[in-house]
Order: sequence, then structure tokens, then C-alpha cells
Amino acid sequence: MMKKALVVLAFSGVAVSAQAGVLINEGFDNVGNLGSKGWIIENNGTSGGTTPAWYQGDQTIFEAHKGEANSYAASNYNNAPAGGDLSSWLITPEFSTAMNVIVSFWLRADAIAGYSDQIAFGFSNGSTSLTDFILEPAFTVPTGEWTLYKARLSLQGAGSTARFAVQYTGLADGANYVGIDSLAVNAVPEPASMLILAGGLAALTAARRRRRS
Repeated sequence: MMKKALVVLAFSGVAVSAQAGVLINEGFDNVGNLGSKGWIIENNGTSGGTTPAWYQGDQTIFEAHKGEANSYAASNYNNAPAGGDLSSWLITPEFSTAMNVIVSFWLRADAIAGYSDQIAFGFSNGSTSLTDFILEPAFTVPTGEWTLYKARLSLQGAGSTARFAVQYTGLADGANYVGIDSLAVNAVPEPASMLILAGGLAALTAARRRRRS
């Protein structure tokens, strides 16, 4: 009976893992190639800046959280001209929201006295239009070390999708340099689903005990 119970447990584990999974895992080894993978990079700030909205990290400023020294995406105050507003968007490919989703990523800013870097992030319902993203309030990115952030989106139902965006924002005159690394989007099964599987296993074991007695 124990052997049979273990087999059921193994199948239960397969059922749970089949529901969960990594939807996106980006280490930013090649920022210039993100577009071919479904990412969108857009500068919606004041025109006239001299740097791309997001570009390959500069290891001479600081090194990546993980991987090669320059394997992160960076943005800086030169995205807009002096006196301008920053609005540099990094948008993921579309992903399923048929299950709960957790997005994790790491941020770091360069420390220069008198300057700070602001980031906002949020989700759309799969749309690429910037006005369709619902963003959390912007916050100041810590300096000195990489800091982990997570965002959670509850399941939206079968066939639903979303995109996740990071926006570098604020006044160009008060900003400096920011990096993002190791962004992952993970589908997470409902806890209730796992409880149902565990309950089913317990019921099956109990039934076998009754038949055996």
C-alpha cells in the first residue's frame, strides 16, 4: 500500500508542476536583441535626448547582478535633454495570466550626490499601448547594491494575457543612471489546487486501508 501511495504522490507532483512554470527569464545579455524576442523599448519622454531609452549596461559604472559584467539593461538622464522629462519604457513580451503571476527583477542606481533615479512598474492586459499600463507609484532606486523587487498579478482567467513594464521616470536634471537585471515572470498554481491534490491523496489512501481491513 505504501508503494501505491508514493506513486499517487508522484503523479500529484507532476500535476502541480505542470501548472507552474517560468514564462519569461531574461538576463539582458544582449539588450540590442530584445526586440526579436518580443520585448518593446520606447522613449516617451521629452524628445532630444542623446542615449537610447534602454541599452547595454556599462560595467565601468557598476557590474551586473548576475552573469557577464555588462549583462544588464541601463538607462540614464541623457534619455531627455536638459530640463526635460524622462519616460523610458522597457516592456516584456506578452504572457499568460490564466494562473497567478509573480514578476521578480533586480534594480540598482549609481550613487552621485544630489541625484537620484526613479522607477515605476506595472501591468497591462496584454496591450502595448503605454496608456493601458497600470503603474505603481514611482520610487527611488537604491544605490550601492542590487535590490530585488517583486510584483504579483492574480489569475485573470483562461485565455487572458498581460505584459509587464518598467518605466524610468522623473526629471532629467535630477536623474543619473539606473540598471535592471534578472527579470523573471513565473506562473504560480493556486494554493487551493495543491490542497485538493493533497486531499485526494489522503482520501485514496484511506479508501485503500478500508478495502484492506
